[in-house]
Amino acid sequence: MTSPKPARGRPRDPAVEKRILAAAMDTYARTGWAAFTMDAVAQRAGVGKSALYLRWPSKEKLLVDALEEHSAPVLAPDTGALETDVLALATGLLRYFLDPTGWVAVRVAVDSAVETVEFGHVRERIVRMHNQAAAEMVRRAVRRGEFPVGEPVEPFIQALYGAVLMHVLTLDPDGREQARDRLEEHVTPLVDFVLSRIRRDDRPARASGSRGSTRRPPAGPR
Repeated sequence: MTSPKPARGRPRDPAVEKRILAAAMDTYARTGWAAFTMDAVAQRAGVGKSALYLRWPSKEKLLVDALEEHSAPVLAPDTGALETDVLALATGLLRYFLDPTGWVAVRVAVDSAVETVEFGHVRERIVRMHNQAAAEMVRRAVRRGEFPVGEPVEPFIQALYGAVLMHVLTLDPDGREQARDRLEEHVTPLVDFVLSRIRRDDRPARASGSRGSTRRPPAGPR
């Protein structure tokens, strides 16, 4: 007489895994690495802590998988001109930094510099994704004769990304909500400033209300 086969465990629910990964992103965005715990993620996901440990041996591995699941590059669409390409990229970048996923990317960069955390390769992947889109945008501009040959590309990209990120950091909660509805208005002055170095003529900034308006974005907290 053969022995009965042991009962198989309940199969994993992909929907639960997605909920846990989303909860991990939200928790990390709110707390950073210092307060990122399996207990906190389980509570936010509405599951028992055992559900996490069945899938991930550590909070490091959980966060890495959450980053891999949710990380996506900010695209730089080809609009046919550098000025509108940069405006489109900056608009997408502001939207990204205002989203929890983008804020997690910022926290990863900071935490990986000051904490002993094993997700440096994920940070590098995020940086590479963004750099690829921006570098391709510049290559198109060089081919069109809009970006001077020999002009350093990396500082140009860093200036754009840094300007948008710094603008986000100046916004209080109300300002962040307003910015979500007026993305282009917030980034236009930043784009004008970043592009000012490579503009080939001395034409004045475009009139207020146009795509290149020099209106200042609403101020952050004083």
